Amino acid sequence: MKYIKFIPAVAVVLLAACGENINTSKDLKTSEDSFSYIYGYGIAQRMSQEGIENLDYGAFIRGIRDGLTGKDSLMAIKEDKMSKIYQGYIMANQEKKTKKLQKETQDYMAKLSKESGVQSLPSKAYMKMITKGNGPVPQAWDSVECYVKWSTGSGNVIIDSYKDKKPFIGTTSGLQLTPVEQAILKAPAGSVFEVTFSNNDYPQLSRMFRNFNDAYGVSIWKVELRKVTPGNPESVKSELPAGMGQ
Repeated sequence: MKYIKFIPAVAVVLLAACGENINTSKDLKTSEDSFSYIYGYGIAQRMSQEGIENLDYGAFIRGIRDGLTGKDSLMAIKEDKMSKIYQGYIMANQEKKTKKLQKETQDYMAKLSKESGVQSLPSKAYMKMITKGNGPVPQAWDSVECYVKWSTGSGNVIIDSYKDKKPFIGTTSGLQLTPVEQAILKAPAGSVFEVTFSNNDYPQLSRMFRNFNDAYGVSIWKVELRKVTPGNPESVKSELPAGMGQ
């Protein structure tokens, strides 16, 4: 049984399942070409989000062909059984992958914690100073101006305010992400630093990731704290934990 990891876009693939040559590197000249590419890309995105990396290509093509005929007599699996099989495979595959990814992330964070210059944060994240500034250290009520780049451990970029040329401006609570807030409140203005945390600790972020692996991997925030503008302590005292802001 032959498997592939997605569909290679650099070769002519002989599909014995349908008996015809398929050119996967052809130019997209017609609307049908473009639609077909977009449709295939969408399938790949869905696979990635569900944590599916391998397909039996022959069975996949057969499923498409049988589905397009619309004839129940040609179906290898009856429609009333498809949902159970589909969900069962997805759940079993995700459970297996989740355990593996969580272990890899734990090992990564443990190794990072031992690196020189890395300090732990109360949120179980780690902060590493790249360049230490000489400006004031912000308080929770101060306004900060900073550039941020949020990447996953696999290299996918979620936010890049450098590229967008739109720095974050506001109090740290406006970031709505505890590890980054804690790190900023430790850094003098002019500093550049990284904050790394396990995405598994912040499931609310899952909608931001393009694939299943990233949801159980790590996030790396590069922050350049450019400016600190003094604010009014009274404006946030009611939101601070007991003992802070006194």
